[in-house]
Amino acid sequence: MRSLKYPLGNMEKTAQPDAITKAACKWLLAGAQQGGYSGPDPGTTHDLAALLSRETDRKEISLSCAAMWFRQEQITRTALRRIADEGISVWAIKGFDLARSVYPFPGGRPMCDADLFIEKRNRQKVVRIFRQAGWSKESPGDGIFTSGIVSEMKMLKHGVMAELHTHIFYFPATFPGKLPADLFEHGRLLEPGLMGFAWHNALLLVIIHLLTNVSIRPVWWVDVCLLCLKVTEAGTWDKFMRGAFETKLGSAIASTLACASSELEAPVPEKMMQALQRCRSGREDIIEQLKAGRKIPTLLNLKHLTGWKRISWSCALFWLILSGKRPLKRE
Repeated sequence: MRSLKYPLGNMEKTAQPDAITKAACKWLLAGAQQGGYSGPDPGTTHDLAALLSRETDRKEISLSCAAMWFRQEQITRTALRRIADEGISVWAIKGFDLARSVYPFPGGRPMCDADLFIEKRNRQKVVRIFRQAGWSKESPGDGIFTSGIVSEMKMLKHGVMAELHTHIFYFPATFPGKLPADLFEHGRLLEPGLMGFAWHNALLLVIIHLLTNVSIRPVWWVDVCLLCLKVTEAGTWDKFMRGAFETKLGSAIASTLACASSELEAPVPEKMMQALQRCRSGREDIIEQLKAGRKIPTLLNLKHLTGWKRISWSCALFWLILSGKRPLKRE
């Protein structure tokens, strides 16, 4: 299952996993037995300090992270219960799913907010439910969210942030391909009102998110490594490959998995990586342009929008220029 070292293409400029990350992944893949971590000391500031806090006997970090997770979970639950009462669900992505699903303990997966994916047909209903549960909107531009020009709405309550997503890209129009057709199928029930994506789709979304960032946090490498194990156990690499092809980011996805396989010993089928490595759509450059930041994402969105959405976005940009306000972008 382990791959050979690939030329990492667009991953070459990205910092590779450090010694702590490699040792942590080895420990986790071996079952995360207490006292089994044998890598360097992460100290108190490393991204994996919380995950390894019990191994390094730093109870203050362990307790603090557990308390933060419990507070975030309980405050978010006020909306989730109402969502369940409405007979619908939202889908946890990234840390808000993985903390409880693949990590040894929830506080071991640090996160700044709760990322929730919502089906487009439930977009306005979910926002309304959050408002009724005492959450306030922190993102400007109701219209550009409900129309699908942007895919994210930030909600805040008692200092806890929840991000509602309708797409993994902030500007859906810039996405090179399609999200998997089975995205909302075969989900995992996490609690009433909250679902987790099937393992192959959870991994795909995590990798796409990782690709749009200039640098890769150690905890994201751990996410990928643990999800590779789950996909292997579920026997769904064929479904992952179909979804990866549809995104038109196959070669970039293969490079990420090649690094996880060769550097972290993540279980990834060699033949699948070889097939994806040959899948170049010609639109992978969008990823690099998005990483450049500044005004480029807003201009890319203008380029790829069509019809009335392009006109609406043009008017919004014109207003921003006249008003002197910063362009709307993901922080």
